[in-house]
Amino acid sequence: MKFDVIGIGDYIGKCIYDEAEDALMVGDEIVVDFKKKYKDYLKYTKFLINNPWGREWISFQFIPNKKAIMQRPFAIITAHNPKDLILNDFLNFIRNTELEGVIKTLKYEYMTSIGELFDYNEESFIIFDISKQEALRLGNMFDQDTIFYNSGREITITKCESKKDILIYNYEKHFKDE
Repeated sequence: MKFDVIGIGDYIGKCIYDEAEDALMVGDEIVVDFKKKYKDYLKYTKFLINNPWGREWISFQFIPNKKAIMQRPFAIITAHNPKDLILNDFLNFIRNTELEGVIKTLKYEYMTSIGELFDYNEESFIIFDISKQEALRLGNMFDQDTIFYNSGREITITKCESKKDILIYNYEKHFKDE
């Protein structure tokens, strides 16, 4: 299967992975072996986050250049496609509206985000100053498989039900000079 990708390493930010060891770059395309486990593809999921400095991409491949963005803990959560069921746009909109209502009730500061894997994307929320435990609770409340979490030192993708980190990266070394 072939996917058009904007490109690994061409976003503003510091590249964490030198190469995609389970993918082959052919011209402007990445050819991916879909026999790989699901978690192998999560590292390619990137999130477009809105923040006071503008928009930034964040993922296991791209850390924003501004350390200030990363120092504040946050979670990225969606209510789209519960339990990996593919719902239509209207039902996903309703679910995300419910999630936004819960976030407001809990009085968290939040902004919109978009999670993207190749040509697929889901609307989500970046929720600031939320504990990982509370973020996992919200993920479970909306039947999500995983959440993205930034602790201020590392980023993780964590299974909501088991609370197990399936991807983890300590990015502090990228800001040693600052």
